[in-house]
Amino acid sequence: MRIEGNDQRLAAVTATQIQSSGTQQMLAAKKVQQQDSQKAGKENTVQSVAGDKVSINVEISKNTVDTQQKMGNISDFLNSVATNLRQTNEGLKETSRIVTDMKSSLDKIIKNYPPYSIQSQERIDQLMNFSSLKKQMVSLEFPAPPPPVYESVKHLWTDLFSGPSQTLQSPSLPKDAPDSQVAAAAQQLDVTASQIGLIQETMNSAVMRR
Repeated sequence: MRIEGNDQRLAAVTATQIQSSGTQQMLAAKKVQQQDSQKAGKENTVQSVAGDKVSINVEISKNTVDTQQKMGNISDFLNSVATNLRQTNEGLKETSRIVTDMKSSLDKIIKNYPPYSIQSQERIDQLMNFSSLKKQMVSLEFPAPPPPVYESVKHLWTDLFSGPSQTLQSPSLPKDAPDSQVAAAAQQLDVTASQIGLIQETMNSAVMRR
């Protein structure tokens, strides 16, 4: 790069300043070496401009270390809570979807006109689909909300997951279930869907308050 006129003078001044600064750093480094101070802390050896080694004392406050450790623990805790909440929400959404499909199978029986006969293959197929969906729902595994949120939905959660091994309580229907039993199961699924929605809303509210 070409330097002309004022730029040359500026460059010369800058070079002089750098040289002067370098000389001052050399003198300062020599002075530090000669002081032979005995301060507490960790010693790190660095190379000065003149090539001599000087000792630099680094003191880190215990409060600073404790704060950093606490912040790390808090960060890990919050990440764990967020992961747990995400898994719970995803599990509830999938459960809600299956409950909706189960209810749809029963509605096809209830709303059919004229009513299916008990021996109707279409009716049997819908009840078999219902039973298959129930197996999917029971096989779902996801955690309850983490402790900070669980307290807000504990009563709702225990009511919903009151089946064997804390699975979701849902109706069972044989292939020859009468229409009255099918209608009762459909009503129970409506209640289940409402419970799931209420848990989701309560969880969201609890998170927003924190």
